[in-house]
Amino acid sequence: MALFFTILIAGVQQESGFTTPETVILPQLGPGIAAALMLIFFKKDRFPLQFSLSGVSFRRYFLVIFLPSAALFAIFWAYNLLVEPLPARFPLFSEIPLILAGMFLGAFGEEIGWRGYLQRLVEDRKSRMIAVLVVGALWGLWHVGNFQNGVLYVAYFLLFSTGASGIMAYVFGSLRYNVILAALFHVVLNCGYFVMKAALPDARFMLVNGCVWMLAWGTILVVERRFE
Repeated sequence: MALFFTILIAGVQQESGFTTPETVILPQLGPGIAAALMLIFFKKDRFPLQFSLSGVSFRRYFLVIFLPSAALFAIFWAYNLLVEPLPARFPLFSEIPLILAGMFLGAFGEEIGWRGYLQRLVEDRKSRMIAVLVVGALWGLWHVGNFQNGVLYVAYFLLFSTGASGIMAYVFGSLRYNVILAALFHVVLNCGYFVMKAALPDARFMLVNGCVWMLAWGTILVVERRFE
């Protein structure tokens, strides 16, 4: 359903000729619309989405910013070291407010569906690990544009989407997957990939990207298990 609404919004936008700035990607609202309809029409799946920031600790905000930032820095460093120099892309200062607003709008639309709804639904019925694998796979495959870069590229992207989903489950699981914090985490990701946009179509970049995220998630799993 998320893919259906994503394609529908993209089609309507294209046919209407309605244009948006580069970082305002309206089809990103698809997962959120799909989740909202599921919550409305399927009573057995109905639960309140978490938006309140009341009681969120400083440590949690720190993790929301630090973890994706650290992973993105590691990706940038590893690609420069192992592959080739990566030219960073920075916006004009005057463009930053619109870029951030567009990124947050898209991230919010996605995270209502991925973390706010689907992660909670599957985790409550199965387990956190199964939920991470399901959401990571669907989130990755939902980016259908990646298929134009080849099957290997898609496989590497799935490493990223699964690893990132695992880390987000670690950060937001005890908060019932707060949508605002998940969207903020997502915005940090988008900011990093905006800077590294020149390398995004490169399968080598996506391999490095996927490996860093899976390594980060694996490290968290080991540490969590050691201190249980």
